[in-house]
Amino acid sequence: MRGIGRLAAALAVAVALAGVGLGAAAEDSLAELVAPYLKARKQKSLGAVAASALADPPRPSGSPVPQPSVSVMVLPFRAGFQSELDAAKAGLRESVDAYVQTVGRIETARIDYERALLEAGAGELVRTGLTDAQGAVRLTDLPEGDWLVLAWREGGHLTKKFPLRGPETAKFPDLPTSVTYSVVTFWRTRIAVRAGETTEVTLGDRNVWLSAARQEGGTPLPPRGPAGSGNKRR
Repeated sequence: MRGIGRLAAALAVAVALAGVGLGAAAEDSLAELVAPYLKARKQKSLGAVAASALADPPRPSGSPVPQPSVSVMVLPFRAGFQSELDAAKAGLRESVDAYVQTVGRIETARIDYERALLEAGAGELVRTGLTDAQGAVRLTDLPEGDWLVLAWREGGHLTKKFPLRGPETAKFPDLPTSVTYSVVTFWRTRIAVRAGETTEVTLGDRNVWLSAARQEGGTPLPPRGPAGSGNKRR
């Protein structure tokens, strides 16, 4: 019995040490990821990104419509971060709740990655900009390497009404009868920045990565039971 107890204790210690090793490995992998970018920055091996946000013309013979106030962010490309974004998108159609939670999941993944870069001493590698009246933004002094462009525009408000009926009015007297959503459109693309060059990125209607709704106000009604589930008259 003592031998079994000692074996169990040894296994517990081994598992704990393995966990520490995995944590250190994760930190080292991010440090290794950003090292070439920081080196290129120090050596002035810098390029630029020029993004253009243009919507399709209202008529076939018209010109593309510039989209101002589109947020554009570039971050060092990391496969794990891309996988988190893919996972958020994969659950988009699972349910109504998943649909309205998608934007939050994307934002959480982005903020977590930004924080990790900051803690790794590479916060300056997170670059952001906003498109102007011509739908253009230029980000300069980017170290050469692979980058992920993540852009988004928030607009278009939707209101869904939930009419209350007699019993519901009595049961939920303070429940809002409408819910307001804003539609958030995302673009995502991987690019390569080269020293002394400008990489162009187009953000248009035809290369949207994802569109989802963000709930702004109100509370949806609780789901109703199946037909016939109420009390029947006799």
